Parts: sequence; C-alpha cells; structure tokens
Amino acid sequence: MSDNIDDILENDPIADDHTETRDSSGTSTDRDEEADQPDDTEVPERSVPSGVTEPSDDEFGHVVASEQIHVSRRDYQVNTFVRTEDRDDIRLGDYVQIPYPDDGSELFAVTDTLRYEPYTDLDDKSDAHNQISAYADLDESEYVQIAELEPLAILHDIGTDDVESGIVNRIPKPNSPARLARDEDCLRTGLNIPGDGIFAGWLSVGGDAMTVDGEQFPYYLSNPGIDRETGEVEDGEPAVFRHALVAGSTGKGKTHFTKNVLRQFVSEKRYPIRHHDTGEDQQRRLNLVIIDPENEYWEMGEDNSEVADDETIERTLRRHGVKHGGVDDLEVFVPQVAGTNAPSTTESRELSIPFEIVRDRPDLLMPYQPTEITRGAIIDCIDAYFSCFDEQSSYHDRSVSRPTYEDFLAFLTEHDDENSRLRTENDIGGGTWGAVQRRVDRGTFHDVFDEGTDFLPDISDDIFREGQVTVIPTSHLNGAKDSLTVLSLLSYIIENKIDDYQVDPAVRNTPLLVAVDEAHNYFSSADSLREEYILRRARAAVKQGRKYKLGLCLITQNPDDVDDDVIKQINTNIFLGLKSEVVDDVSSIPSEFAKDLPNFGKGQAVVKAPDVEAVEVTGLSYCLTKHGN
Repeated sequence: MSDNIDDILENDPIADDHTETRDSSGTSTDRDEEADQPDDTEVPERSVPSGVTEPSDDEFGHVVASEQIHVSRRDYQVNTFVRTEDRDDIRLGDYVQIPYPDDGSELFAVTDTLRYEPYTDLDDKSDAHNQISAYADLDESEYVQIAELEPLAILHDIGTDDVESGIVNRIPKPNSPARLARDEDCLRTGLNIPGDGIFAGWLSVGGDAMTVDGEQFPYYLSNPGIDRETGEVEDGEPAVFRHALVAGSTGKGKTHFTKNVLRQFVSEKRYPIRHHDTGEDQQRRLNLVIIDPENEYWEMGEDNSEVADDETIERTLRRHGVKHGGVDDLEVFVPQVAGTNAPSTTESRELSIPFEIVRDRPDLLMPYQPTEITRGAIIDCIDAYFSCFDEQSSYHDRSVSRPTYEDFLAFLTEHDDENSRLRTENDIGGGTWGAVQRRVDRGTFHDVFDEGTDFLPDISDDIFREGQVTVIPTSHLNGAKDSLTVLSLLSYIIENKIDDYQVDPAVRNTPLLVAVDEAHNYFSSADSLREEYILRRARAAVKQGRKYKLGLCLITQNPDDVDDDVIKQINTNIFLGLKSEVVDDVSSIPSEFAKDLPNFGKGQAVVKAPDVEAVEVTGLSYCLTKHGN
C-alpha cells in the first residue's frame, strides 16, 4: 500500500465521506461522531481560483500528486485518482483530457490501466471476510481507484474553436482535474480522425459506442479525390489506394462489416489518373471489383428493407453522410468453367478465361515446381505456339483465328517427332519432352480455358467501367479450378495496371479497387511457380498502387497466412474478433488490443488507419444493403 494514500485523499472532496481517519498519534477517530457535534460556524462558499474552471459533468478525478509524474521520450507515468461516484463509469480505453493552467492547452490521453488500492488497514485475506463480502455491497470508501494514462498528444486551442495537436513535451500539473473527452473537435484532433470520408462505424470503448452531445461519434477513413465544384485535387492520399485488410473469424460479422465499408466507395467522387496513351490527366470514378467466393456480394445491388423502411435510421445515416441502399450500377460476371453449375444470383453475364492470357503469363500453367530445364522447355513451347499468330512469324500456320488451349495441345502433338523444328531449335530432348507433355495436359486447364464465348479481354470495357461495382462470384468453383480462375483474373488486372507495354486501356485508365474475399487462398506463401508469380505481381501492385490508382482490399479469417511482404504494404487494417493463436502470429495488430480481440463481439473491431491512432470501432448493427446471412 502506498505511504502517500492519505495525501491523495486529502486533495479529493469525496474523501470527506470516509468513515475512518487518524489523528497525529495514529489513533483512529470516527468522523460520524464529530459530525454529530453542533457546529454553528458558517461555512464560507467555496471560491474557484483564477484559471481553474468549475468541475464539469465529465470530470472524474485529478492527477495524483503523491505518485511520481513524468513524461519522457521513452516512457511516461501519469496517474489520476478516480472519484468514488464516477468509478463505475470509467473504462479501459476511455479518452481523457487534463488542462494545463497557463495557456488553455490540454493533455490528451487514453486510459491504459485501472487499479484499486486500499487506503485503510483493511485485511480481507480471510474466510470470514469473504463470507461477509459475498452478501454485502462493496464499500468503495475502503479503496482508492487509480487510472493510469497513456499520453497521446497535447491539444492547443488556436482560437475560433479550432484545435491543433502537438507532441507530448510537457508534464501535467499535480492535482489537475481529469475529465472524459467528450468534445468532437478534441477527439478528432487528438486521434487524428478525419471529419468526413469513408464511414467505418462508431468510435467505441469496450464495445459501447461513444456519444458526444447525444450523438454517436462516426469514424471515417480519409478518402479525398477531385473536388467536383472546383475540379481541384483534394489534399491527402485516398485510403482506397493505400490498400486495406479486413480480418475476422467466422461469426464475427466480417462480410457484413465489409459490405458496409465497400458501399461507401460507391459515389460520384472522381480521382486523378493519367491516360496511358495520351498522357492526359483525367478525372474518373472508381470501379470496384469484388472476388466473391461465397456468393454474397451480388446482394449489394438490392436494398435492405430494415434500413429503407425506418425513417429514424435513414435520418441518422444522412446526417453522417453514410451512403446506403442497393447499388444501381452493379454487374455480376460469372466465370464459365466446365463441370460446374453457375451460382444463383441476380441477373448476370458470362465471363470466359481465354488461353491467350497465358502468352505473357506462362507461369499460370505451372501449379507445381518443375526443374529449370522443364520450365524452360514449357516456356519455349508457349512462345513458339503464340508466335503462330504473329503475321511475320515463320510458324504462322494455324487454322484457328485466336489461340486456344486445345489448339496448343494439338500444336505440341504436331511436334512430337524429336527431329521437329520446335524441338531441334530449342534443344528439347526426349525425357524433357515427355515431362512437358505430362505437365501441360491437365483436366483443370481443359475445364477453365476458353469455356463460353465472352472472353475477358473482349468484355473488359464492361467489366472495368468507371463508377460500376463488378461482382465475380466463384462459389461454384473448388480447388484447382478456383485457383486458376481467380489467379488468372488477378494477374490480368495487376499486370495491365502496372505494366507499360500492350496494356488493356479499360484496366489501365480506370481507378480500381479490387476486393478479394478469402484472400489467404490467393496471397499465401508460395508452393508453386504460379503462386510465386502471383505474389511477385501482388507485391509490386501494393507498392505502386497509389501511382497507378489500384487499391487492394483483402478480406480473410486467416491474416496470418497472407504473405508478409503484402501485409506490410497495407495501410488500413480492420481487425474484428480473431482467435488468440491468430492474434499471436499477426504483427500488424496493435499491441494494446491484442488481448481483447479474441473476446470481441460481432461487429466490434480495431481500426488502424494511416496517421491515425489505433481505435476501437463498432460497426452498424444493420447492413446498408441486402445481406442474407
């Protein structure tokens, strides 16, 4: 027990309610007996010293003077006494303001630890005490409660109701009043939360949304673009192109939360992008592509009746600038794969993966780790085949108008002779030739390539149209079919975005946000050449996304399986409830929330955005669009 507890209580008005104190000899006296004695002395009205404000409703205690107070470049110790009557209202994670008396500045801090200390000679280490305590209310007057604070910033009032944030380079005064931060400007400035942007939920503490002036406090991700009235580029880098991770275990509301966030990106906002061919600076709306393995996101095209029919909800959402309702401009493109049944969705179109995309991506045909000799021979065969469709090539002798997988196999059969031109020119021996034929003739390739007639390059203008949400469901695909289809789509998007030669203008000249659910299936550690290839391109994409206006949003229940180099480039991290073993393996989880994440409820999340303090957010209890699950 601290030797200075009496000093703490001496400075607190609630201490007057304590039933026991000691005289100078250490003898206990009873204050109630003293209170029974008549006292005709008139108690003067308490005056408030100059520069000190009357306690506010949010004031809960004062800086403890009897314990060391220090702030430094390495650590800090700022503790506050919590008044008896306010103890049930203080939570870990509460934000606190402590004024400096001279210039109107305030220390902005967060409650990091709460602890009790006895102030009497109370001995509760006995069975008898436990039996009594089990049936009696706690006597708070027997204890002192201390809140240990983590300083975050110093807030400076610069007039006209504006607040600026600075580094913590001053120590708070002993006995300074501490109050809960309930001012919107101070909270936004202290935490550096934008005043508008992409709505992600309500700022929360312990799963309960904070209220300021009777309103829940909205948390926004900064996402500037082009000012529609002036045409000028707004300040800051949009969150959309700094990439995002949404991680949460099954049952924690991950898809619900993600739909609500993605819905906010659907708007008339335009982003500056340079046309690849002309070099002209343009202003174009975002295209949102969603890889949907559970057949859930097509519902974003329809209203949620719970929202649409509730005027109170509607008013709240409008007041905070939250976009809601079904997306008018939403298209569903279903990959055509043999041996599968298309998922049930709203009206949809077909999407075919043509073999011709392999021309510049030969590793797509290598879901394994071949020897260098076999790999080189496969690439030589692919190059020779595709050269058949170049007018100047001596191989220009195919009967089909465009390359196909079946024709590629026929081409190899035509050169089966060891003296064929293909094999002699590329020095492919008999053993290597046999390995090539075994490797490239696979059922998955037969099923995925060239099924249907609406080939990806031919309909790219429709898929990547600005202002549109494009949903690509893959719930009808499994295993190798799913992997080849999705990785083909991702490679097509990424390469046409960040390469400079023979790119698809529909992809290159449109700002894109690509949301990939179950992302751990496609961006995990590589076990094959194909996976290595995709990871190389993904790493390049996350590094250059801001330059080329390409954003990735990875959605997963296993963030620990996503490639570390990709994770490190993601700036916006949203963590819903996760299993403890997953939390231990994800370095990007803010340490102060690591112990709490396994116990988070549905929709409760930690958000760490660029240049913003990591905070707790509670998502909306309802989905802003239709959500069947």
